Amino acid sequence: MEQLTQIIAKYSPEPEFLLLIIFLFSLGKSVIFISSLLPPASVTLMLGIVAGKSMLPDVHVWAAITLGALLGSVLSFHCGALFCQREPGKWLPTRYRQALLKTKSALQHKGWVLLFMSRFLAVMRYTVPLVAGIIALPLRQVYCASALSAGIWALGLMLVSRVF
Repeated sequence: MEQLTQIIAKYSPEPEFLLLIIFLFSLGKSVIFISSLLPPASVTLMLGIVAGKSMLPDVHVWAAITLGALLGSVLSFHCGALFCQREPGKWLPTRYRQALLKTKSALQHKGWVLLFMSRFLAVMRYTVPLVAGIIALPLRQVYCASALSAGIWALGLMLVSRVF
């Protein structure tokens, strides 16, 4: 891994561009339509963190990951809200409406916890905020849970990258 770090440091882009790349990957891993096209979040973000280790302050890397993840969750939430501006789930086939009702009930009772925990589970990272938008959970609840989980997720990624 030491050799990989040296190669990345030798050929890495400018620090500001590297921060932009880290932000964009963090954002992309949190948006439903983009995430499936990207490699796993841990791999891409770890490479960015390792690449910037020698030239970027930790606070800047943490902020880039956190802001990207938060914005991705917020975009997923608002995409869900756009799907159902009138009646939640009306556009869904009948067989999926029952699942939406169960999900709605769970999110209304344990929304904060589910939104927070979803950040740490790959597919749930963008589907839970999307469903929260579909069922019209309160903005404040979604934004607060997403911000807190994004900050902790970014910190966790950075701590794991220290091993490398």
